[in-house]
Amino acid sequence: MRAWRGVAVAVTAVLVGGCGGEIEPADRDSIDQFDVPALDPTAQHPCDLLPDATAVDLGLLEEGGSGSRQSDANCFFTNAVDSSVDVWVETYDPDTEEDGAPVVRTLAAAFEGGAGHEYVTVEGYPGHTETFPDSCNLDVALSDEHSLFVQVSADDACQTAVLTARALITASPER
Repeated sequence: MRAWRGVAVAVTAVLVGGCGGEIEPADRDSIDQFDVPALDPTAQHPCDLLPDATAVDLGLLEEGGSGSRQSDANCFFTNAVDSSVDVWVETYDPDTEEDGAPVVRTLAAAFEGGAGHEYVTVEGYPGHTETFPDSCNLDVALSDEHSLFVQVSADDACQTAVLTARALITASPER
């Protein structure tokens, strides 16, 4: 009987010890704490990661439409009827940005941003949405240096933003 009690105590200690090391999402400060690989979204242009056929399936484009490169890190989609999606990649520069690295900035906005801000995960990556009437901004930290920003103007804007980000993340060659 005493042997079983010792085993039970050991198992309980392992289980409790494993849970005790968990860091709440709001307190994390690195992508390494999210059990996802760091992604470098600058390796490919967002228009290349979200092919026109996928954009049509998501309702971002009408059949035959195409995404438009706005800059080296920005792609714009519109179905010319009732929605537009702007996607761009941001690279963190600690010398010029005051808000902090992508994970820190994203989590602060999600948990301290107030009304209209909500914490979300996209394929395991931390992010937050900010809702407005008929539009939504989604910011997702992909590494300690990069974030993906998706701005949507449409019905179900935040859902469209998350689906767009998911398509971009799953298309990443680093995944």
